[in-house]
Amino acid sequence: MKFSALSLGLIAAFSGAGHAAPVTEYNSCINSVALQMISLFQTGSTGLSYADCRKDSDGSGYASGIISFTTRHGDALKVIQEFRTTGSYKGEFDEYMDTLEEYADSGSRSTKNLDGYCDAWNAAADNFEFRLAQFTIVYDKYDVPSQEYIDEIGIKLSVTRAVLYDTAIVDGLGSSKSTLGGIFKATNNAFDSDVTGESGNSVTVNGKYQVDEAIWLEKFLDIREKNSSAGRKNIEAYRSIIMHNELNWSDSVTVTDSDGDDVVINCDFT
Repeated sequence: MKFSALSLGLIAAFSGAGHAAPVTEYNSCINSVALQMISLFQTGSTGLSYADCRKDSDGSGYASGIISFTTRHGDALKVIQEFRTTGSYKGEFDEYMDTLEEYADSGSRSTKNLDGYCDAWNAAADNFEFRLAQFTIVYDKYDVPSQEYIDEIGIKLSVTRAVLYDTAIVDGLGSSKSTLGGIFKATNNAFDSDVTGESGNSVTVNGKYQVDEAIWLEKFLDIREKNSSAGRKNIEAYRSIIMHNELNWSDSVTVTDSDGDDVVINCDFT
């Protein structure tokens, strides 16, 4: 399913009551492009699939929804818990809750006792509130925390902001060397002097060095590629964006897909 104008409204709405707003001004175009790119390299289409549910190829149990929420890492559980707070919930996942909580707590790769789970997810995806729950978890769990890194060093470029958002979703938010926190720290530590460039913005690294943002981003992507086994296609796509010099976005951006073809991704969700 592709983004609709309704989806744009859903994403933009999360800076309102009930959800912590990031310090950086919210930019739905950046989030739209990042989510569509994740979908492109997971499913071959920029359209988001609310209903998608399958055994995860990396062994994380079931993966489902717009960013492949997994049963192993607990974000699928968070989506369902959010959905259960709405008036639209009719008990669709009740029989799975104990198992989902157990697997999320233990980080289990198992799909035992989840027969019919994907059927329940598929059916729930027709419900507006269930789709809203998916966006809510993406925003609260990944977007807001990634914005904190953006504010820390003064990132301005659309492409850099999208890369950090993408890394949070695909690699996780932790502090290990393969997650956003670890990659961010290693990138900053790679610079021990000012570095000039032509991106139009410099970031402040370790509180003292002024580094051209595009140069900082290229180093970030190099370190991400070295330390993470996930998101390799995404990394190459973002490098193609840099190569096309599409550093800031207002309506669309061109990326190179796995077949080497250029794909135009629109910001307007239509």
